[in-house]
Amino acid sequence: MRFYLVVNLDKANAADCAAEAAAELLRCGAEVLLTPELNAVLNCSGCQVLDDREAMQSCDAAISIGGDGTMIHTALDALEFDRPVIGINSGRLGYLTQIEPPFGDSLQKLAAGQFGIQPRTVLSVTVRQPDGSTCQSYALNDVVIARQMVASMIDIEVFRGGAAFASYRADGLIFATPTGSTAYSMSAGGAIVDPGMDCLIVTPICPHSLADRSVVLGPDAPLEVRLVTRNTPPDAGVAVDGTTICPMVDGTRLEISAAARKSRFIQLSASSFYQTLGKKLTGTEPAEIERKA
Repeated sequence: MRFYLVVNLDKANAADCAAEAAAELLRCGAEVLLTPELNAVLNCSGCQVLDDREAMQSCDAAISIGGDGTMIHTALDALEFDRPVIGINSGRLGYLTQIEPPFGDSLQKLAAGQFGIQPRTVLSVTVRQPDGSTCQSYALNDVVIARQMVASMIDIEVFRGGAAFASYRADGLIFATPTGSTAYSMSAGGAIVDPGMDCLIVTPICPHSLADRSVVLGPDAPLEVRLVTRNTPPDAGVAVDGTTICPMVDGTRLEISAAARKSRFIQLSASSFYQTLGKKLTGTEPAEIERKA
């Protein structure tokens, strides 16, 4: 098998993890693809050097080495070529990454093709501005509309399938995938959803109402989001997977729907999402929690 290593060199341990992973994969008979920039850092003999796009297109799977942010960027780059991805965590929490140093037999299983694939919902995002310009993007975690002025709230209307769905007065609104349900949406009080489910979660940020709660919606109908002008012009921005892509002004329309193609996450172990969640949230394995109780 051919593996493309995508490495966030800003992470302290990432280069060492990448060098060790490349050596182990080569030892197991796999082919390893690196960009010229990464190859210059690792100086790992036996690897093939290609530009990033060619490497992603040529590989059988991409291996992200860094944190969750690196994993998200790798997964979205892989989406175009329908390549599966897996992450090695050299960051902090690592909800999305499956492999932690030391690697054990994880890379041996990977090289031998002993893994499953879990499809993950991706959101397609289109922003239509009043001047006729458009901006398109994809989100693996979430789409966030948030106020830009600290001292004011924004009013947001949401339509589902062309019909009015809900209106919010809040600091903002999060549209999360099941993968992103353990990210910003969870911090804002949103539901935690199994990443294998096909849905999206709408979570208000500090809503000015006791009735506003996180809502889980099916992916069958597209959403349209608008700001409402009341006493002052709205002042908000749109962020996709943590990166602000454009402002949202009076007349801006944000269209959100489930993308036709899903991201493909490699699953190496039988460990469930719930076991991983418990470990990441508490720092202990579920069995350890039971023993302490």
